[in-house]
Amino acid sequence: MRIKLLGGAGEVGRLAVLIKTASSGLLLDYGVSFDAQDRPVFPLHVRPKDLSAVFLSHAHLDHSGALPFLYISTRTPLYSTPLTMELSDLMYTDAIKLSGYYLPYTLEEVKETMSSAIPLTYGEPVDVGNGISLTAYNAGHIPGSALAVIEVEGRVVVFTGDFNTVDTNLLRGADVYNLPKNPDVVIMEATYASANHPPRDKLEKEFVQSVKEVLEGGGSVLIPSFALGRAQEILLTLVKHGVEYPIYVDGLARQINQIVGRYPHLLKDPSLYKKALDVSIEVPNTYVRKGAAEEPSVIIAPAGMIKGGAALFYFKKMAGNRKNGVFLPSFQAPNTPGFQILSKGYAIVDGAVIKVEARLEWFDFSAHAGRGELEAFIKRFSPETKIILVHTDPATAAPLVKKLAEDGYDNIYLPTTPGEELGLQ
Repeated sequence: MRIKLLGGAGEVGRLAVLIKTASSGLLLDYGVSFDAQDRPVFPLHVRPKDLSAVFLSHAHLDHSGALPFLYISTRTPLYSTPLTMELSDLMYTDAIKLSGYYLPYTLEEVKETMSSAIPLTYGEPVDVGNGISLTAYNAGHIPGSALAVIEVEGRVVVFTGDFNTVDTNLLRGADVYNLPKNPDVVIMEATYASANHPPRDKLEKEFVQSVKEVLEGGGSVLIPSFALGRAQEILLTLVKHGVEYPIYVDGLARQINQIVGRYPHLLKDPSLYKKALDVSIEVPNTYVRKGAAEEPSVIIAPAGMIKGGAALFYFKKMAGNRKNGVFLPSFQAPNTPGFQILSKGYAIVDGAVIKVEARLEWFDFSAHAGRGELEAFIKRFSPETKIILVHTDPATAAPLVKKLAEDGYDNIYLPTTPGEELGLQ
């Protein structure tokens, strides 16, 4: 058995891992990154005919966005949770609408991808062919996300996709307790290898207090959010803590809210989720959008980095008013308006400089495991287990690798470039 890193090696994004067997292969995720011009950057190519199956950990495009490219002329079985597939269908459709010119697939390939899906249930082993068994467990990252335990050629491999071991308002933490103690290999994301996230209780209290201060001062709060995962977490946090002003939800987050609501058994608190959908106000058209901030209110809208979408409309309208607030609950990549306003206090949008006079704050609502959780996760396994860190910057992850080596965990591999292979004897 060999493991080839097609993407996500030495980088955050476009994760793709190929497990090569004597007779076939299993593909784990197949995502895209986006460059400064929002053009998709794909993983290395894999021939569909060389695959027995594909496993998709979750619906974020940096893990799923390249998959339809494999379904132009094939029907390789695609294993994932039903919620992930329903969300992926929506994400692909939206990606084609926004970046279709640059994508090598159309809605026809998306349809083929969906028709190739075979549903997974957490905790139930599945034979995916050619002697490969796969069992999925809750990953705690976004609704429907899954870890995978793979048995192949007498070896046991754990693949995390993106994961979070801490409970949030939306989800229970990753189901790490059912993972094997002594797998041969663990392929895991280490996005936040150098950073610890704040305690959730403290984070929520500070966030809600800031929101209420703006509202009670007669202003409105714009919360640019990732449509999938972050928007739902923010909505639940506001409702849980009794924010009684109007809460508007705009853009793709509206549809995702409804889809997730059809899977209450996957949520940490289904009754809180139902209440949040009942009390929030969907923005169905431009007329409602224009009036949303006329009275003190909270507006949750994609895109999370204010690169476009409804959030950009509200940002232009609200940023210049000192009474308002612009609260960013997500990572802000360089060369995005969100990063610009945090670092400079203004953003250049459509050639115009927009200075932020509104109250500006950033909150760490990450859905990834932080430094402490990553270290604890690795120490659940035997020191003999080979650990492969992906979806991270090598310079960011190096101090964690050094610390673990000092503690006796020196069997850690930190790849730097796509295309690297690791063989297991």
